[in-house]
Amino acid sequence: MDIYRFAKRLRFRDASRASQRHASYDGASPGALLAQLRDECEAMARYALHHGLPVAPETIALLSALIDGMPSDTRPAVLSGASSSTAPSTAPSNETANATPRHSTSAQHALASIHRKLAALIAPATPQAVTLLDEQHRLARPLAWLGPVPLIRLLTVAAISFLIAVIATGLSPEVSADNVERGFLDSHGTQLLWNALFLLFCAGLGASFATLFQAHRYIAASTYDPKYDASYGARLILGVIAGLILVELLPPRLFDQGGMHSFGKPALAMLGGFSATAVHRLLQRLVDTLDTLVRGDRSADVDAALHTRRAQAASERTQWQSELAASLLDLQQSFDKPDSADTARRRLAELTRAMLAGDPFSPSFRPSSTTFSNDTE
Repeated sequence: MDIYRFAKRLRFRDASRASQRHASYDGASPGALLAQLRDECEAMARYALHHGLPVAPETIALLSALIDGMPSDTRPAVLSGASSSTAPSTAPSNETANATPRHSTSAQHALASIHRKLAALIAPATPQAVTLLDEQHRLARPLAWLGPVPLIRLLTVAAISFLIAVIATGLSPEVSADNVERGFLDSHGTQLLWNALFLLFCAGLGASFATLFQAHRYIAASTYDPKYDASYGARLILGVIAGLILVELLPPRLFDQGGMHSFGKPALAMLGGFSATAVHRLLQRLVDTLDTLVRGDRSADVDAALHTRRAQAASERTQWQSELAASLLDLQQSFDKPDSADTARRRLAELTRAMLAGDPFSPSFRPSSTTFSNDTE
């Protein structure tokens, strides 16, 4: 019954409460952290119930009781510390504010404990991503079919725009297989402009597809973080640049020896836009090759370092054998003592521990000097 009442009370809410919640988060009010805890607990509880995760009924009942202690219509005003003087019509009355029970320290501790349990339950999903996706789902925006968050919607629009641009530029009579293969240096005027735009749009199509696919992975796993939104725009721009570099600025015979010799420039531009990192590695490899030609072959330095490492390993092996032989000799001489059985057991135990620890040069591995002195006497 508590789960049903909790799910029923936490149904779709209007956008006004979401905007007020963001205002309370951004402010410096002491209740902003409590508001964040409450909203993230609500979102994680809904996420757990929707996905059938094994959340304890006691946790849901306690969370519902804690949230019921602060009515929905007065939470933003109470959490902000005071009513807004600029909007007196939306401020709650003194009677309502006084009637609202204040959260005690034990209630805040219980809310934080519930937050920790729910965060561990929904892992690897994060509370921030779950709360953001839950809020965007309940706002019911007109373009929600393009994506659950603004970043996905922007990337979807960018991918559709590049696709339309590729089709539109491909309709021009200036864009043909022969004109595209001529490149920048053998073309001029509008012919160069149309073909360059066609290749740029192909690279943008590949870049938008790659960024959209990667962003969707984080959305599906509920690990999306809005602080990385700017990086997707940078990847989109880098993909367009990488596609143009791959088809126009690199030598055309660079791919003759590989499996990409049969690819045309549009396909190469799309591949370059899809993986700007691969183009960066290719350029870095060319730079390393040029650096080797200028500075000479460094294989001699590599061989010298390898020889030094082998000599060090041989020295350590020799020292290991010496220490092992000394320990075995010490163990053999200990049998001549009156308490040879106890001494032999102790030395065997020390030798076994040193071997298992992987430290052949430990003090317990080395033979004791007192043993030799006693045996000599």
